Amino acid sequence: MRKMMRYEDNLKYWDRRWSEAECDADSFENLDIYPIKYAEMVVGNNNGRVAEFGCGLGRVVKHYHARGVEITGIERSEIAVQKIKEESSDLKVLVGDVSKLSFPDGYFDTILAFGLYHNIEDGMVDAIKETLRCLKGSGGFCVSIRPDNLEMRLNEWYWNFKARKKYGKSRPGYFHKWAVKEDEFRAILKDLGCKIEKVFYARNVSILWRVPFLRKYRNLKNVSEKELRSCGYQLNTVGELLDRLLRLAPRSFSNVMVFIGKKL
Repeated sequence: MRKMMRYEDNLKYWDRRWSEAECDADSFENLDIYPIKYAEMVVGNNNGRVAEFGCGLGRVVKHYHARGVEITGIERSEIAVQKIKEESSDLKVLVGDVSKLSFPDGYFDTILAFGLYHNIEDGMVDAIKETLRCLKGSGGFCVSIRPDNLEMRLNEWYWNFKARKKYGKSRPGYFHKWAVKEDEFRAILKDLGCKIEKVFYARNVSILWRVPFLRKYRNLKNVSEKELRSCGYQLNTVGELLDRLLRLAPRSFSNVMVFIGKKL
């Protein structure tokens, strides 16, 4: 695993990120984007209990709650949970630490965790073990993690270049996230008693979206973040053509690995 550093502490980064962000839409308009495309593969018409660990501002929780799914969101940021409850008081969203959960063994039928585990500097494996403890035997899971690949290295260079201009420092000093090889994460899940059924190299945002003239909306003032998160961060025609070329090498050009499987 490769540790990536930034100029801002991970916990402060996410609290700031959620405090600045708009509340999420009540549902995804595009079901073919990350993360809902992959969540559907394990939730679908599931009538059991579903948990999303690291639910952020609740876009997945809202989507399934509106469809009658019994879903619980767990998020470590009090700021995010407060914003969700102020807008949607009927959602079951809790402040919680995935390393110390209060749910009984096997409480959930399905668990989701998008972009969660790579944010844990110490004790990532213990956190995965704890969330799996709450999953029933043969229960399904869908989790994602940042890959250690070319796109992530380019992405990190981009953000550190911007941050150096802002902070005037030569080297970032705070943990931001882990980048993990597929075989490393496979080994972790296997050692914790999981069967991996599918692995996808996917994206929530194409690296080309960093280039304004390749976006569908060049001026971001013309579109809300709520819309971007529910519809996808879309490119224009030229950007999409270039992105198709990058997607010919998904292991190199992706920013999330999605693992789908079951607890044995």
